[in-house]
Amino acid sequence: MKVSGSILAVHSNYLEYAKMLKYAKVDYLHIDIFQDEKDFAIKDILNFDSSFLPLDVHLIFSEITDEQIDVLNNANVCYLSVQYENLKDKSAIKHLAERFNGNFGIAITSKTPVNVVDKYLDDITHVLLMCSEPGISGASFDDSNYERIEFLHDRYPSLSLFADGGVNNIIGKKMEKLGVEMVVSGSYLCKDMQQLGNNAYSLKYMDEQGVNVTRVMIKVNFLPIIDLNATFMDIINVMNHYRLGLVMSVENGELRGVITDGDIRRGYIRFGEDIFRKKAIDLINSDPFTVDSSKSVEDIFSDLLTMRKGIDVVPVIENGQLIGAVDLRIGL
Repeated sequence: MKVSGSILAVHSNYLEYAKMLKYAKVDYLHIDIFQDEKDFAIKDILNFDSSFLPLDVHLIFSEITDEQIDVLNNANVCYLSVQYENLKDKSAIKHLAERFNGNFGIAITSKTPVNVVDKYLDDITHVLLMCSEPGISGASFDDSNYERIEFLHDRYPSLSLFADGGVNNIIGKKMEKLGVEMVVSGSYLCKDMQQLGNNAYSLKYMDEQGVNVTRVMIKVNFLPIIDLNATFMDIINVMNHYRLGLVMSVENGELRGVITDGDIRRGYIRFGEDIFRKKAIDLINSDPFTVDSSKSVEDIFSDLLTMRKGIDVVPVIENGQLIGAVDLRIGL
């Protein structure tokens, strides 16, 4: 199950918190925008470039203009949910869906019958169920939504279901069992900034507490290993074949370093077209972030948040030897 972290839960320093959510390995950045745009305006979306998490926007507007949708498109918003009850002209939903480039859906409160979805099946990719009062961070979860989610999942099996409002790790576990694909979390994630990484982990993986990294790692013989003398094209070909976003160099079982797709980009900025004549030793990061085999996956989340690092694949070391790697982009 995916997790979308709500930045308005912190009330300030949105950009800083958005970065922290990325380091905590949250999947999407959820932004609520209200008609008066008092706390957050649509144009502020443009502050979140590709270095942030993919955007998940919830509009609580009575009217939405083409120009506003264009701003969201320019910001490459991945998911857009329009609050059904607030939208004055419901017939506008079809036009908005056609105008928006990403995944378009409607958000409905607990007071709205779920069968309103019938009218918009050709226009929406998802439904966002507001399981507490919209716009009130920290409000409690309305239990009636369990039955609503079950009904929607059974009646519209191809429709993605998202849930927002009062979601913690306990409720999140029930959401996943009911087929919810993504939950939005605000106050649960940010209630203790020191525990943000652990809270994100517990929301994403629930029952998987204290999982040792060796239990979920990719074993070393399945990793993209290259020689330090590998050519640039060797690096690209191996990276493309394994699709982990990096290659590793190993000598006598010891990790000598890694080259990520980010290192390739930085190498191009540094060397220009000369990068095509470089070898692995010229591009390698000889001091990558690693984890000891005795650690848990939660330890990785916690360390990455502390160090403000956004890393997807983490090498696992045991007695100085590379034995595998944990891919944090996939479930446990």
